[in-house]
Amino acid sequence: MTAVTDGYRQVGSFESDAPSAVGVGREAIAFGLGDGVTVVSGRDRTAIDHGEPVVDLAVADRLLVLSPETLTAYSLDGDRVWSHDAGDAYAVAGAESRECCGVLDAEGLRFVAVAGGRERFAVDRTRPGTPDDAFVATPTGFVIATWSFLTAVDGDGEVAFDRDLSAVVRSIGACGGTVVAALQSDRLVGLDRGSGEDRWRTELDAGQVAPVGEESVLVSAADGVLDVGSDGTTEAVPDLPTGDVYATGDGAVVCSVRDGTIATYAPDRDRVDVELLTDSVGVGGTVDVAASNPTEAERTVELAADVEGCSLSPAERTVTIEGEDASVADFPVASVRREGEADVTVAVDGDEAGRGTVEVEDAASGGLAVETVLRPTAIDDGVAEIAVTVENVGGVPLDAVRLLEAGTETRAVAPGDAWEGTITRPYEPDRRVSVGLEVERGDRRREYAPTCTLPPLPTIDAAVERDALRTTVAVHDGVPVSDRLVVEMPGAGRVRSPVTIDSGELLLLVPQYESGVARIALDALDAEERLRIPGNGTFTTPSATGGPDPDRSRSSRETGRSNRSADSTESTTAGASSSSATDRESASSRDSGEAAGDDRTGSSVGDRTEDGSSSRSEDGSSNRPESGPSLSATRNAPERAPGIGRAVRDRIVAENEGEPVESVEIVLDDGERVDLGRLERDGTASVDRFVAAGEGGELALPSVTIEADGSVVGEVDAERLPVADEAVGVLATVDPTDGTLAAAFENGTDRECRVTGVDPGPDGGRASLSTAVDAGASATVSTTIDKRPAPGDAVPVSFWIESDGEERRIDVLAAADGDGSGGGATGGGAGGESALTPGISPDTQVAGEYSSVVLAFENDGDEPLTDVSVVADGDPIDSMFYSPARRERVEPGDRIEHYVDLESGHAEPGFEVTVSYAVDGTEREYVAIASGTAVDDEAAWTDDHLDAWSLDRTDAAIPSPDLPSRLSTPPRSED
Repeated sequence: MTAVTDGYRQVGSFESDAPSAVGVGREAIAFGLGDGVTVVSGRDRTAIDHGEPVVDLAVADRLLVLSPETLTAYSLDGDRVWSHDAGDAYAVAGAESRECCGVLDAEGLRFVAVAGGRERFAVDRTRPGTPDDAFVATPTGFVIATWSFLTAVDGDGEVAFDRDLSAVVRSIGACGGTVVAALQSDRLVGLDRGSGEDRWRTELDAGQVAPVGEESVLVSAADGVLDVGSDGTTEAVPDLPTGDVYATGDGAVVCSVRDGTIATYAPDRDRVDVELLTDSVGVGGTVDVAASNPTEAERTVELAADVEGCSLSPAERTVTIEGEDASVADFPVASVRREGEADVTVAVDGDEAGRGTVEVEDAASGGLAVETVLRPTAIDDGVAEIAVTVENVGGVPLDAVRLLEAGTETRAVAPGDAWEGTITRPYEPDRRVSVGLEVERGDRRREYAPTCTLPPLPTIDAAVERDALRTTVAVHDGVPVSDRLVVEMPGAGRVRSPVTIDSGELLLLVPQYESGVARIALDALDAEERLRIPGNGTFTTPSATGGPDPDRSRSSRETGRSNRSADSTESTTAGASSSSATDRESASSRDSGEAAGDDRTGSSVGDRTEDGSSSRSEDGSSNRPESGPSLSATRNAPERAPGIGRAVRDRIVAENEGEPVESVEIVLDDGERVDLGRLERDGTASVDRFVAAGEGGELALPSVTIEADGSVVGEVDAERLPVADEAVGVLATVDPTDGTLAAAFENGTDRECRVTGVDPGPDGGRASLSTAVDAGASATVSTTIDKRPAPGDAVPVSFWIESDGEERRIDVLAAADGDGSGGGATGGGAGGESALTPGISPDTQVAGEYSSVVLAFENDGDEPLTDVSVVADGDPIDSMFYSPARRERVEPGDRIEHYVDLESGHAEPGFEVTVSYAVDGTEREYVAIASGTAVDDEAAWTDDHLDAWSLDRTDAAIPSPDLPSRLSTPPRSED
């Protein structure tokens, strides 16, 4: 049911001279009054002292005030934002959420950025104009009225249409895709906003059209104010007086300008709303109307209904409606004079409140009675399948049921029977869909349009559980979904598999390979869940290769371990019943052809005969000894080291296939022992440690000895892993004295990467970094960790690397450097020597038009610094406002904060900083690079953006730390 135009009530007024200009926004109306501007929003008014005559106004995301030769922008609260030269412009127009406003003069139209006032571009007008031109903004561009010509220009400056309306244009407005023009020939014309084609014309002596509306605009005519729809329908608005009328875009505020008074009106929200609940009716049926009370107080009203071609008895009802509630009134149909679609009018307390239509049929002649149901049955590859059901619930058979869009039909649906069909629609979550149906009996036809709502998007919930990713994909409303399930796991690549989830949920368990970001998605539905895989604790590296090495160059070929001998791919094992080295070597020789893969589990000596040959049953299985222990040891390690400094898990697994052993120990190459305790029959125990190569070439994994009850029973051979050189290598050190972590990154790939974060452990937690490393180049980063390792220790550290838009985590071993050389990367002096340590102040904000990076330099030494100079240089710097920083003296512990203003338009700005100073007359100088991210909106700036900014010394990146050839953490038992 269509409600009649809302009534209005006056909420305020003030006296004024005739305004020189009016600007209309979505929620506010601005009036130019002398040298000032008054902004009206509901009951509130804001006065702005502009100080210059106001030529024109526009309300966009900011208030735009045009004065002679000047365009000024204010916030809607009245704060001046910017002011720029406007030349000979005499009109301005703009709208909310539009990047540019339009500034009009006689010869051209300029597009000016609302945020900063800079001119983006300009176009010539199709013909010269005058200050009497009408100029309004639309959602897609601007419309200009000059004499009898109406010209539309889109957001790119292209002319959409240029029409001669054959009469002088008095006023223009825009609503719902229509441009409404009042002509001096007493005509009101509606034109298509895109093409300029006539949509409608009507005879109306209209003097002024409100500039903007949603689906209608207010028009001031000789007989009063009218509400004119985009389709040309008109409704009188008796509550508004004659005179110029302006309404906000949302219709919540209306201002009337008349006889030196500006009055403010608001829609009368106390009006009782009515809704027609009946679709079809016959004799003996009822027309049901729902009446809603929007107020908080109880109300009693008189409802009256009128149905064209019908007699209602009674046609009036008195209903009492609780506050903020609704009540239904029924109007019985006593007789029917004409069948078919009939107009329904409902009045409240004598005033028309709504209109609608109802299908009228004569029940005495056997009316058509059907029930229609639309129900989603499946979603297949992004397409929803929907079942259509038509049931004949009447007493007469149906000749045909026709599905209009498909052209399919069925014949002779008897009373009580049903017809079913199927349609398809592109799937959109929670979208309402409908279908057209036609039911036929004889020469009578009725159309139906049943609707249904498609189910919500399937829900994907993912969580990390131990060494696997547990994912549940649930569908809704019992509708099965068929799609391609996409699984992306760090280190394992991407897999697409067709799945069907039948009215429930799908449980998926995926093994975890590496840390990073996992993605589970349904391909066609665009439903996905991303989850960061942290690994098992702060520091996790797989014991075997889980997939292609992401560091490798795109052009490089995958290579296996062809440079290793067959012996090096096996783990040498021995049983507790043998103590002869010759026996162990013989066993290893015979086992070398049987092991496969990374597990490399060999047979124990306890499975062999006294002469060393394998004893097997007829079915080929190994004969286990009846008594006594039988121990074997296996090394699990990857095929190669992923890069210099990159951690590799070296795991030794001991297995007892015989009787229990009271004491099992693993003896490492440096003599360190790990006690595994008692090992039961068929029991296993393991020892882990992380190792990394401190230089290129190979990573040596030394031999390991296994002892049972104090006797050596086996040995795992030494191995050498090739170290990938087409990868990101990291040479890292930690200063044991102050916890300074310095890492030199060597990018051996053919693409740029960026160091985005670090987890220094031991409790986990990521700190943001932002340092770019070009292909084939190197760079350094530095931070501080809480742990103070002993000199010579290997410290586990994790970094995050981003390349080609994908981020992953790499694990590194850093050497605890006892001489403190690791501290050089921070800019501090070794041995307490005074230096200016660079950093980023928390006052930094690189957002919007006004961006500043605040550089902080602290004297962290014991001596004062003199002749201090800080000079920044680079393209992003706003040179108009920049000046270097100079200080004659900086005391120990004191600091300098240097503000560097940046220009907008740089997504990842960076610049160079030269720092010079003197210590006891000795001059020092270094160069640092400031880099980070920028955002377009000040409100979008967060601590994460601040943390992404860094100030790194370039001289600290030149030397590479001197690391041992192999780094190793202490072994630990996993059992």
